[in-house]
Amino acid sequence: MISRNTVRILSLKPVTRAMCYEFYTKINTELTSSASIRESVSWWQEDSEKLNSLWWVLNYYSDRLDPDRNLRAFVENHLDCLARKKQAPSQA
Repeated sequence: MISRNTVRILSLKPVTRAMCYEFYTKINTELTSSASIRESVSWWQEDSEKLNSLWWVLNYYSDRLDPDRNLRAFVENHLDCLARKKQAPSQA
């Protein structure tokens, strides 16, 4: 799960299954392996909204895309890093 602190700092919103279906379809057709999904995280590494949407797609469609939760953990880690970066300047 995405930590509450990360959700608060990045102002992440929950995404319904219906809201992320189009993104799921895009991922399912363009990104054919877990390695390509991991690579997509590097493309969106500064976009917390896109990463949040990806996390929800991986959550809703876990049986197809992420049965072992490794990709979701990978995305969660990136979101946590973004939250730490965003919080760091305010603590200085």
